[in-house]
Amino acid sequence: MIATKDLKSATPLYLLFLSLVASLVLLPELAFAAAPFASGGTALSADVLTIVAPIAGIAIIAVGVICWFGKISWFWFAGLVVGIILVFGNAQIVTWIRGLFGV
Repeated sequence: MIATKDLKSATPLYLLFLSLVASLVLLPELAFAAAPFASGGTALSADVLTIVAPIAGIAIIAVGVICWFGKISWFWFAGLVVGIILVFGNAQIVTWIRGLFGV
């Protein structure tokens, strides 16, 4: 039978050993973990584009009709189209410019 004194002195050592084993078991999970900011930024960008796409379509229709009736200049329509191209094509534009400079 184990004495109470031996049990009290063995408990911290036992907990240290258990925590060491648990950390070694979980270590491979850390090695295969993805970069948190890269995946989060991509997900946020995809979510924003999903929300903005119908709004952009309605905006093009509304500004086109307003321009058709002569209430605003057609430059507003052209500016809207260029802005939408820049918002939705930002990843391709950045990739193209980085390719030009070899980055």
